[in-house]
Parts: sequence; C-alpha cells; structure tokens
Amino acid sequence: MGFFKDLKNKVTGGGATVRVTVPSARRGQAVPVKVQAVAKANGKVSAVYLLLRATESAQFKTDGGEKVSGSKQSYENKVTIAGAMEIKEGQTYDFEGIIELPTSCNPSLRGGMIDHVWEIQAGLDMTGNDPDSGWQTFDVA
Repeated sequence: MGFFKDLKNKVTGGGATVRVTVPSARRGQAVPVKVQAVAKANGKVSAVYLLLRATESAQFKTDGGEKVSGSKQSYENKVTIAGAMEIKEGQTYDFEGIIELPTSCNPSLRGGMIDHVWEIQAGLDMTGNDPDSGWQTFDVA
C-alpha cells in the first residue's frame, strides 16, 4: 500500500501541505516571507521556492454597453529559499526567505476599472506535481 500512496502523492502534489505568510511589502525594501510545510509522506525535495507575480486588469463598458476587459502580467519572479533535503511523514518544516520588489514596479491598486494585484505562492520542488500553497494575494506599497 505504501508504494501506491507514494505514487499518488507524486501525481497529485499531496506529499505535503504548504503555507506561505507575507506581510505588506514596500517596493525597494527587503520583505520577510515565512513558509511552513507539513509532510504527508516521506520524500525528497530539490528546493523550496517562492513564485511572485503581479497582474494588471482593466474592465469597463463602452458607450454601446459592451463589456471590455483585459489583463497583463506586469511582474514575475522565482526565488529559491532552501536547497535539497528529505522530508519525513508527520514532520513540520519552517523556512524563511526574503523578497525584494523593484522600485520601478507598480504598487497594489484596486480601483473601479483598474486593478493591480500582487500574488505569492510557495512550493516544494519534488518529483511529479509540486506541493504548493496556492496563490495568496498581498499588498505592495
């Protein structure tokens, strides 16, 4: 049964539960990020990483009442915060990393027609589908 459990975890990304915590950020300043992983199975991790992205979206109605919308990814980055390791089922692992956003990027904005949303995702680089935290929004000033 252990073999099939390990295979299922590799395919589904179910080898660990991953959480990420990031405070509000300021462009050009170092921001601490905390990642917690709880292993659901034994496994080998190649790296612990953070994915960052910002998306600009606009939506409005034309004079004719037609809804027009569009979006553009304005920032994207990957930051490795820990290297290779083995995880053991039932164990909790805590990691800390630092992100620094360029001063030239746009801050968060939630307007009537335009939004600029920042998101972060933490993941464990493992064989198969990487366990990850899912995308979490955070504010950037």
